[in-house]
Order: sequence, then structure tokens, then C-alpha cells
Amino acid sequence: MTDPGTPKQRRGCLFYGCLSGTACLLIILVAFLIGLYQLKKMLNFYTDAGPTPLPTAHLSPAEMDQLKQRIETFQDAVRGGRPTPPLALTSDEINAFIQTDTNLARLKGKLYVTVEGDRLKGQVSLPLDELGLRIFRGRYLNGSGIFAISLQKGNLVVNAETIVVKGKPLPGVYMDKIRSQNLAENLNANPRASVGLNRLQEIHISDGKLIVVPKLEQ
Repeated sequence: MTDPGTPKQRRGCLFYGCLSGTACLLIILVAFLIGLYQLKKMLNFYTDAGPTPLPTAHLSPAEMDQLKQRIETFQDAVRGGRPTPPLALTSDEINAFIQTDTNLARLKGKLYVTVEGDRLKGQVSLPLDELGLRIFRGRYLNGSGIFAISLQKGNLVVNAETIVVKGKPLPGVYMDKIRSQNLAENLNANPRASVGLNRLQEIHISDGKLIVVPKLEQ
């Protein structure tokens, strides 16, 4: 029989350490599973396995030829340092330019813009690994958004301000990452395009058009 006067054996620090460690492990495991569930939920809702076809510009062959001639005339004047009025482009003209200009090949099928007032709106179909979200490699962000466009020290800067996917805004933690990316980075890396951009004074949106302003002094 156990002597009632014998004190119970006290559990040492090792016991409580193991208990605390087990509890922490369970908490971490639960948090991981919850995070994994949320990630999977986000992955399934906000991204797709493939790109979504975007609208195409509707310009007649004659209108397309006229657009190319107008852009080439503007580019020649800018390269030659000759005075020329700003180049103004409508939504259809911008999209047609994206679809046909080799310097914008990386944007073809990924961006379709609509200029409304002083805002640049667009539909996007972007591979997320190109936006720095490599955890979503092979997944696409198909949605719509509002974009900011500007010219900064000779570089074209295009940033997404907001993006909506399937009727819901993209969560802030992912939107912050995308917002920090310059969607025109590949264009700036093109030597020929970079030379042309350095000869521009300003790029902005006004009265439903994209306005490209050359430098006054070349």
C-alpha cells in the first residue's frame, strides 16, 4: 500500500517544458492549417489556371494605317528634335498600338485599357509569377482595375491602383505587392524604347485620351 504520508512525486521542469512545447506545436500546426486553408481559398477564388481572353481593338485597316502614320510622324519628330504637338490617343488607338507594336509585345493579351475622363482603367490577365508572387507560379490574375501612368526620369511607370477579381477587391497584402510593381518595366529595359522615352516631357491622361508630350528642348 502507498504510504499516505509520502508526498506525491513532483513533476520536474522537463515535464512542463514538454507540455508547453507540445501546446506551442499544436498552436503552430493549427495556425499553419488555417493559413493553408486561407491560402487555398484565396488561390481558388482570386486566381485561375490560365489566362482569360481580353477584348481587341476595333480599328479598320485604314484607321490602323492612319494611326501608325501619326505615331511614326510623332516619333520621327521627337527623335529629330523637331517641334511637334503632343500625341493624343484614344482607348481604341492605345489597344491597337499594344496589339501591333513590337516594343509592347509583353503587354499583348495581358492588358486592355479604357480611358475615361482622367482615369486609366483596364482589364488584365497577368501571370502572377511575373509580378513577384512566385508562390502562385503558373496561376493567372484575371480581373479589372484602375491604373496610374506617368513618366519619371525617362522611365514609363504604370502601376495598378486597384484590382477587382470576380467582383471583389484583391486582398491588401497581395495588392500591396502588385501595386509596387511597374508594369512597364520590360519596356524601359528595351534600349530603343528607352531612347524615345528620354525625349519625352510628360505622359498623362486627360479628357478621355492618353497625352504624350515631347520635350520642348531636344
